[in-house]
Amino acid sequence: MINKLTRYDYIKNGFIHCDARTIDEAYVPTHWHDFFEIEYIISGSGDYIIDGKKYTIAPGMTFFMSPINAHMVIAHDVQLINISFSENLCDSFLLSQLDFVDSVTAFRLEGADRDYIKTTALELSHSLDDNLYASLLLNTIVTKLHKIFTPQATLRNNFSISKKAVLYIINNFRKNISLADAASYVGLTPSYFSMLFKKETGTTFKEYIDRLRFEYARKLILLSDMTVQQICAESGFGNYENFIRRFKLRFGSSPSIYRTKNKQ
Repeated sequence: MINKLTRYDYIKNGFIHCDARTIDEAYVPTHWHDFFEIEYIISGSGDYIIDGKKYTIAPGMTFFMSPINAHMVIAHDVQLINISFSENLCDSFLLSQLDFVDSVTAFRLEGADRDYIKTTALELSHSLDDNLYASLLLNTIVTKLHKIFTPQATLRNNFSISKKAVLYIINNFRKNISLADAASYVGLTPSYFSMLFKKETGTTFKEYIDRLRFEYARKLILLSDMTVQQICAESGFGNYENFIRRFKLRFGSSPSIYRTKNKQ
C-alpha cells in the first residue's frame, strides 16, 4: 500500500513547513501527499525515486514534488532542507509557470544557486510564524527554481486561467470533481471555462482529468501492491468495471496483465 501524507497531519499549521534535517540511514517507502514539497540536498548520498525513475542523491540535488508524484527515498548520512506547502501559500501565478505533469522534477544546482536556495530556505525555516513573510520567501524560492530549471523561459505577464485550473485539478483529481467545480474555482461560468480550457490546453476538461487519473493509476499498478480495485478508487474513478474497460483500451491490456508484464 502506498502511504498518503496529508497537509494537516504533516504541515503543522496546514500551510507551510520548512526545516533542516539530518538523516543517518533511512528507507522511506513509496508515498504521495496532497501538498507540494521541495527538498534541497546539502550533503550525503542515496537514491530518490520519483514515479519509478531513480535519481542519485548528491549535494545540490533539488527535488520538487506535486500531489501527482509518487516517490520513495533511500538515504545515507543526508543533510537536507525540506519545504512542504499547500498551494494556498504560494502565488498561484508562480506555481502555474511549472509543468508538474510532463516536466522533470529533479535537477542539480551549482555554485551561487546552491547558496541562494540554501540561505533563503534557512531564512524561511526561521520565519514560519509570519505567514506573509514566509509566503514571500517561498515565492522567491519557487521563482528562482523556475529560472534555474527553465533558463530560457520568462515569467509571462498574462495569467492563464487554464494553468490555475490545472493546479486545482492536480490537487483534487482523486476526488469526484466536475467541470463546474473547476469553473467555480477560477471564477467563470462552466460553459465559458470549458471553451477557454480547450482553447488554451488543446484538450477538454474531461480528457485532461482522465489523462491525469489514468497515468496515476498506471503508476500505482507498477509501484504499489495495492489491488486493482483499490487503485481504481485511489485514482478518482467511480465505476470499477468502467475503469477496467477503459484502462484496457488505453494501455492495451487489463490492469492485472499490465502489472505482470511491466512491473520491475
